Amino acid sequence: MRILVASDIHASPRAAQMIRDRIREHGPDVFVAAGDLTNFGPIEYARELLQGLPVPTLAVPGNCDPRSVVPVLTELGVNLHGRKVTLAGHTFVGIGGSNPTPFHTPFELSEREIEQALRRVMEPSAILVSHPPPRGAVDVVHSGEHVGSVAVRTIVEEYKPPVVLCGHIHEARGVAKIGPTTVVNSGLAREGHAAIVDVDGDITVQLL
Repeated sequence: MRILVASDIHASPRAAQMIRDRIREHGPDVFVAAGDLTNFGPIEYARELLQGLPVPTLAVPGNCDPRSVVPVLTELGVNLHGRKVTLAGHTFVGIGGSNPTPFHTPFELSEREIEQALRRVMEPSAILVSHPPPRGAVDVVHSGEHVGSVAVRTIVEEYKPPVVLCGHIHEARGVAKIGPTTVVNSGLAREGHAAIVDVDGDITVQLL
């Protein structure tokens, strides 16, 4: 399976066009939007971004999305927040929002809420889509502090998913390992960043 992942779109028309261009160029089997589809709204931007894409699509909200975006994602048939979906023989599990930030953004969850939501749906071998990265992997901000989710890290260490697709920390774009798990922070789509992840036994990643 080939996955195109983009995160932190922040209502950027440039990012929306980039996603369509990358789909055409790389021919992914699935497009994953890993959060911050809007920039504190409006929620209709999420519909404009995701409606009519030519490949199966899954999405979680980010901390900068209003909580009211979740019903829109459900209406479009792409919602992965707190859910489990199987596509082409691969199971995807998702969590949106983020662990608490200093900025009091619209969609923040406690670490306990994140862990409880993931435990309801997580299973071994599932691909994990999480807006926040796990603590300690592709989650370092400019100050040098690790600010990823402790709960996501706990789930990763316990279930050992093959890959985690995330974003949230714009400056931490990259690829890391937690045990056997590959963690991909695809970067700031608003600046043209995305990633191609090939899942076929081995995990291969191209940062775009």
